[in-house]
Amino acid sequence: MNNYKLIIFDFDGTLCASHEAILFCIKRAYETLGKTAPKHSFSDEAIRAGLGMEGTLRTLSPELPDAEIETLRDTYERIYLQEGKQKSAAFEKADEVLTTLDSAGFTLTVVSNKAVPAINAALEHFDLIQHISMVVGDTKTLRKKPDPMAYTDFVKPRFSTISPSEILMVGDTPADLLFARNIGADSCWAEYGYGDENACRALEPNYSIKHLVDILDILL
Repeated sequence: MNNYKLIIFDFDGTLCASHEAILFCIKRAYETLGKTAPKHSFSDEAIRAGLGMEGTLRTLSPELPDAEIETLRDTYERIYLQEGKQKSAAFEKADEVLTTLDSAGFTLTVVSNKAVPAINAALEHFDLIQHISMVVGDTKTLRKKPDPMAYTDFVKPRFSTISPSEILMVGDTPADLLFARNIGADSCWAEYGYGDENACRALEPNYSIKHLVDILDILL
């Protein structure tokens, strides 16, 4: 029997099937600003690294100055808020999983490299937000996963009585698994998500799941 009390979920590729929505909104952002959109395969590869949108855009367009990257990111976030949730979906049985864990007494949080407004809008759209105690997401000052800042500056102060050994991080990319390692928590790799398989397996997560609902077998 495990002793987990706090479950940290990643969002894209873990709770939400949003890969195609992200690709669509990246393309639209470039086109809106009159720039040539990166090739689909290049964008796909960058997203799978789990770098957050600013890091993804820097990977896609390393020649652009900071100001243009910031404009691209802001344009992407505006487009995603308008159109992203219609082009994405909660993973199968997400409501059942969160309802069950919430009822069982687990504290459920989301730590993502995605912008908080987009996360909250999607959680509300999919009727999941009532189960989530805290959302930490991309801001201009937050260092992205795998940096531990989201935990040390936000999660830890809010849940100060819960130790890292009582935390399970569930995510689909190397950034999520390294984040767990950096905060001293156990990790669960969401195989069904978007992370590179070889890179994720090499990080030796404590658990792996083929479907979101499989997390119930680990926790209950």
